[in-house]
Amino acid sequence: MKQITIRLLAFSLLSLPATTAGAAPAPLAPPAAPSPMSTQTSSFSPTASAPSASTAARPAERTPDTAASPTQMQQPTTDNYRFSGTLGPYPIGAMLSVRPDQTVANAHYFYVKNLVDIPLSAQSAGEQMTLSEPGGGRFTLHFETSDKDAHAPLTFQTSTALAGTWTNGTKTYPVKLDLASIDHLAPNALYEDVTDAPPAVFEAMVQRFLRSVLSGNKAETAKLISWPLRVNAEHAFTLQTPAALSASWSRVFTPCVLNSLRGAIPHEMFVHNGQAMIANGTVWFDAHGARAINSCP
Repeated sequence: MKQITIRLLAFSLLSLPATTAGAAPAPLAPPAAPSPMSTQTSSFSPTASAPSASTAARPAERTPDTAASPTQMQQPTTDNYRFSGTLGPYPIGAMLSVRPDQTVANAHYFYVKNLVDIPLSAQSAGEQMTLSEPGGGRFTLHFETSDKDAHAPLTFQTSTALAGTWTNGTKTYPVKLDLASIDHLAPNALYEDVTDAPPAVFEAMVQRFLRSVLSGNKAETAKLISWPLRVNAEHAFTLQTPAALSASWSRVFTPCVLNSLRGAIPHEMFVHNGQAMIANGTVWFDAHGARAINSCP
């Protein structure tokens, strides 16, 4: 399997000492992993096991269910290739669901400013692909890779990016989409390991958390935390109450953390160990709210 350029957070949550503010330490957050639509990195070095780039980005080996019927086992499985990048000056994300024969079953993209999925129809020929949207916009893209040993022609499985242009009437913008992750989840199962709530409801909670933090609303932020809150930094600590968060606000939401959260994409988030993350693992969420925050220098 080719190597793909997805940077992992190098957090070792198990190795960080916990200083508890008034109670026992909270359960550790999962080790950080690649984030959909993010390429930030951390200065921490891992000392405990964490998912590798290939494990996090590529789908796990699928073992047929021995109880499944022959018809079920023969059904082709699509892989969801999730990308992040830019359309001209606009940050965007995209998802292409790809069949084993490398044809696109369905696709969509969204602007980070509004997180509304725009459906796309796809046509492909070799390394070239055209994605058309209902409003008249059209992506003309080709595969790219950072793997110098990759063989031509490139495919979804051997490329690490899509590049080209988007046109609509007289408007033309350059497009660059980097591969962020791969999964084979159905749209309604994105967060099934995290919550029973529909994806839109869970994402709305994360979006409210971001707005509250970035606006400095301490009271509203406290309502969107799954207490106790673990803060992983050079000297890790655990907060038990809204009052403790208010008193430690500047230690938790440092300028570096705030800058990271400004670029977060609370949509189609990466899930690991029953929690979802934003901003390449800066914040991890369970069903009830923010569970852990990984600080940065």
